[in-house]
Amino acid sequence: MKNITISYFLILIIIFIGCRSNKQSSVVPNTSTSDSKKIGFNQNFSMMPNMTETLYKNISLLKPQILRYPGGTVTHSWNWQEGIIESRASKSVHLINEIKTLVDKTGAEFVFVLDILNKPLSDQIAMLSAIEKLGVKISFIELGNELYAQETEYKEVFNTGSDYAKKVNLWVPELKKRFPNAKIAALLLGRKVQPGNTRMFNWNRLVVDNTIEKVDAFTYHFYIGESSTFLSEKSEFEEITKTANTLEKELWFTEYGNQKAKTHPDYYTELSTLANYLESFPKAKLILNHQIIGGTKNKITEDGLSFDEEGKLFLNRVK
Repeated sequence: MKNITISYFLILIIIFIGCRSNKQSSVVPNTSTSDSKKIGFNQNFSMMPNMTETLYKNISLLKPQILRYPGGTVTHSWNWQEGIIESRASKSVHLINEIKTLVDKTGAEFVFVLDILNKPLSDQIAMLSAIEKLGVKISFIELGNELYAQETEYKEVFNTGSDYAKKVNLWVPELKKRFPNAKIAALLLGRKVQPGNTRMFNWNRLVVDNTIEKVDAFTYHFYIGESSTFLSEKSEFEEITKTANTLEKELWFTEYGNQKAKTHPDYYTELSTLANYLESFPKAKLILNHQIIGGTKNKITEDGLSFDEEGKLFLNRVK
């Protein structure tokens, strides 16, 4: 009888351990969408001072997960071989080896903006290939910057969103062939315009309708205007994204910021609120604030040695 009781007790222990083991093995690791987001900064490389170890260190302290090269408008006049902007005199030089150094020091990835306006595809593939040879992954490619805008050269090449879409559809298969693991995005307009401006008013519809089968993502830029508020911009933006109907495609916010003066009493509160909003936006994959250094909305002081108030805000955010 005693042996039976002991055996029964041992069986209960084995069953209990087995149940706990099954419970533990059924725990699912956290794979929420927030884990897949990459948060970082757009940087106009033509506005960045020459790199120093201190500047590299301070950029690293901001803990970017994603950076953008060569930046925004500079994309369409950037000479990647020489590391300079072609449309004005350069105060600094930024060769592509700096991309590798930034990757090594920060652990960030890059979204590469291609000059689909002025450069042939062969030149831009050569640029990406040269960067890849340095040991940098080509994971994210953006086809141009704000080409829906009213600049004369933009309108001459891309008179409508359909013209832009046609070139996107020519470039994407070749880029996919050379960089099969890269995701590629076409650009959309993130603010309202009047119907009388037919080019900009119809841009999103024509781009989405004609590229959605080819691209992996669409990009938006979101800025709080000088005389606007976050809430009004948010309402307008949500209406725009609903109308664009990009289905399940990823959304990349490759630039965002507050265009009010930094002395405005709501400047930092609204900037932080905007950052929170975009970082939680459905299907958002990349979220990049504009910019680190060299403009009016810096994170790091012009000498590269310390952080200004906006930089301190972002340092607190990464904590």
